Parts: sequence; structure tokens; C-alpha cells
Amino acid sequence: MDLLSDVVTSMRSGTPGGARVEMHGTWGWYLPGDPEVAGFMAVLAGVCHLFPDGADEPLRVVPGDLVFSPHGGGYGLADTSIAPTRTMEEARPSAGGFHRHTYGTPDDRPPVAFVAGGYRMDRARTHSLLTALPAHIHIRESGAGLTRVLAELGEETATSRPGGDALLPLLLDTLLVYILRACLRPTSGAQVEGWARALDDPGIGAALASVHRDPAHPWSVDALARTARMSRATFTRRFAALTGMPPMSYVSWWRMNTARGLLRDTDLSVEQVASRVGYSSPFAFSHAFRRGQGTSPLRFRGRRTGRSENPLPP
Repeated sequence: MDLLSDVVTSMRSGTPGGARVEMHGTWGWYLPGDPEVAGFMAVLAGVCHLFPDGADEPLRVVPGDLVFSPHGGGYGLADTSIAPTRTMEEARPSAGGFHRHTYGTPDDRPPVAFVAGGYRMDRARTHSLLTALPAHIHIRESGAGLTRVLAELGEETATSRPGGDALLPLLLDTLLVYILRACLRPTSGAQVEGWARALDDPGIGAALASVHRDPAHPWSVDALARTARMSRATFTRRFAALTGMPPMSYVSWWRMNTARGLLRDTDLSVEQVASRVGYSSPFAFSHAFRRGQGTSPLRFRGRRTGRSENPLPP
């Protein structure tokens, strides 16, 4: 599995959720944030203004635009450039599914329609690629792939269709991949230049891919440098500059990240999990896990409740 796919797989817990919202007339709402949710809002029709928490100026959002809020920040939405004061708590149901909401009184102006959604996050497993992103990212001219997915979401959410409950989560998962691809573009303003360059760098990218493909391999700095076809010193310096971590720190972090996912999502024994992430014995693995996570693998597994609710966006 490539690094970006691993980032998507590791950071989410449960299935995504969302809603199609149509606003009529004069309106303005504040949508509160949720630190456990990475949210998005994409305009399908009409024009509105988005007021990110902490920002001085609103964003003018038009059809085809998407705003991604990776850290769960809240924002206001309105038909004018005046910040709203009313809070739309009902836009965040406690149970899952895809919802449809209509607000306001129709007048001679066309309604503003948007799709908003969220991905429940396991913040303890969040990759540094995601943590490097700013609070809100306004994605314009998003490319053919993202445009197609948004068009599909628009069609599927306009009315209730047979199979929609199965298709919509898949579309939302696909949308997340395209969002992260767009965030890695140099023109996105997402400030992830290091990770974008790391993935594009033939040597560092090859080393990262090897670690993600086989975390159980007995990696060393020398072995990774050979994979990257660099000297040890050059590789170590370049890896840390682009990823923000020394090579072996990243290997250890990814092994623990993978182990958390296996303990959370599978019924593998601790011994099997240890083997899959490169530990020769369950005792050595348990010691490393406890040191890094503050609890034993069995206790970690026991306290996981597998939250499955589908969040709506910040």
C-alpha cells in the first residue's frame, strides 16, 4: 500500500457521513467544530461565504469549490459577507447515515446547495502529513477526479436512490483521497511542502514506500539509505528535512501506528501483531507498546469501543 493510502486508512475510524443542504432566501448559520472530525464542505449550486474560526476575512465559495477542515475547526456559512451568529446544532446528528436538510423560505433567488461531510478521526494515529495542514483549506480548480466525485455526490444526494446507503460512503472515501491529493499540490497553499517533496523525491519516496509496504522488515538507516540509493549521511539529513523525523524514529512510529490499527480492527493475537510490525517476541513488542502508548496492547484493545457513528462536518 502506498503512503497516501496508508494515511487515509490509519487516520479514520468508523465510516464517513454527510448531508446535502439547501438554503433559501436570506440565511446564515455557524457550524461548530469537532476535534475528532475532519470535515469538508463543497458547493453544488449558488454562491455563499464561509467564515473560518480565527480568520479575519470570509471565503467566497462558488460551485465546484471545496473547503477542507482537517483538524475539526468550526466555521460560519451565510449568503452574505456578514458573519452569522446562529448555531446549527442539528447539523450534527449523533447517529449515522446521509441526511438532507432544507432551510429558509424560497424567493426569487436560486437556492444555495452544498454537500458537507466528515470523517471520524483516530487522532492518536494521525499521520504528520495531515497534522501539517492548516485549519481550513480552500480548494479551487480541483482537477478532473475531484470534480467527477463532487458531481456524483450531487446527483446521488439530490434524491434518495436505491443503493444510495452503500454508494455514498464509498464516494466520501474516494473524495478524501482526492482532497489529500489536492492538498499536496504546490498551488494548494496547504503548507505541506515537505511531505509533497518527500513523496516526489525518488530516494526518500522509495524508502517511505518500503517502510509502509513491509514494516516488519529489520530496517536500519543503512538499509533505508541503500533503498534510497543515497549515502547514509545524505539520506539521514534529507529524510529528516522533508518528513520532520529521523528515519528510525519514523520507522518506530509507523510500526506502533500499524500495531494500533491491528489491535483495533482485527482479532489477531498480540504475538501475531508483534510479528507483523517487526518484533521477534510479544514481550519486546508489549514493552515498546507500553513505553510509547502508556498502556499494554491487551488493555488498549480492551478499551477500544469501535465508535461507528457517522459524523457531520465542522
